[in-house]
Amino acid sequence: MTFRNAQPLLVIPLLATIGCGDSDDAGTLYVTSETSVGLDSLGGPGESSTGKPGDDDDDDDESTSGEPGTSEPGTSNPGSGGSNGVKFDVGEQPDIPAAETEGECSIPPHTPCDSNSNDPWHAIGINCPGEFQVITNYMGDPAMQYVHTGQIGTYNPPTYPIHEGEKLVILSSGNAVDVVTPGSTGSTAITGQDPGNLPNPINPNGVGGQDCAQNPGLVGTGDCSNTISGQWSQGTGAYDYAEMRIVANVPEGVYGFSYDFIFFSTEYPVWYQTQYNDMYIAWLESELWTGNVSFDEQGNPISLNAGFLDYKDADGNLDPECPCSAPELQGTGLEGHAATKWLTTTAGVNAGEQITLIFAIFDLSDNVLDSMIAIDNFEWQCEGGPPNTAPG
Repeated sequence: MTFRNAQPLLVIPLLATIGCGDSDDAGTLYVTSETSVGLDSLGGPGESSTGKPGDDDDDDDESTSGEPGTSEPGTSNPGSGGSNGVKFDVGEQPDIPAAETEGECSIPPHTPCDSNSNDPWHAIGINCPGEFQVITNYMGDPAMQYVHTGQIGTYNPPTYPIHEGEKLVILSSGNAVDVVTPGSTGSTAITGQDPGNLPNPINPNGVGGQDCAQNPGLVGTGDCSNTISGQWSQGTGAYDYAEMRIVANVPEGVYGFSYDFIFFSTEYPVWYQTQYNDMYIAWLESELWTGNVSFDEQGNPISLNAGFLDYKDADGNLDPECPCSAPELQGTGLEGHAATKWLTTTAGVNAGEQITLIFAIFDLSDNVLDSMIAIDNFEWQCEGGPPNTAPG
């Protein structure tokens, strides 16, 4: 992800730093942390406060602070409250360059800075030295976040090449490193990470028969996408929860953002189409939208039971649509399981406004098997429009 530099910002009130000291039986600490970026440094040079344990290379430019922290046909957009049929762009917010209607676009410049850094935010393009700065926060066990160098897997041509710089971040409901560890079990109960309810401001309740692009008066009343409640209501709460969160003032001359991600799940195939439906939510708080911004063609959140599950590796006894073979998952910890392709989410924002963006992964109803998300390539955009997700 990349928040870039050189634009003056409105003052952002800093969030209260969160900290917990609950430890599990193995002595693992439940950690939350937040960036120590000063208000006078936002929008200019500054440092991230992330410094997460990362890959196993010889990087010698570790973060010195606390814990962390492109679109094609086939787009998906939130629908009108249900999940029947394919959802397309029907919002009133135009998918046109905002510069044509609201002034000139000015994307802050960015140069990847993760080659000598294990900072998770640097890995996705955020808070590079001398560039546009945002407030960052990571919540979860340290093992639930991992900085990985290079492609994921060994398939050729690469199924999952890096999209920005040299690294990406993996966020998991278990041990994040399992994604790049062939033969891993993908079953880790992280003690103390079971909130049950989703943390504020995430609200799984939909806003009714419209979304917030169709009716801006619904902003702030719930999930503008109407995509979370259908899956969420089938389970009994969030387990093994982890999130990465940013708070930022949108640069002047910017009208949207995008980021790339992959969803993996070891719940497949054993618990496919059951209530044990691990979920990924990308929650946006803005003047235009409060709710999920990443979802499938049917208007469902990215989950085990949703669409975009392109690579499925199972026999017909566990998935009626199979036998399925996914050589694309060779050399990963997901052989015998399932994953999406690289996906890209885009969403519109207002220039100069304060936004909160949360990347959250969790098990639904239990904490037995794990799901993971890989994130890379955050970019500010010149175009606005309602959120959509497409293969990228």
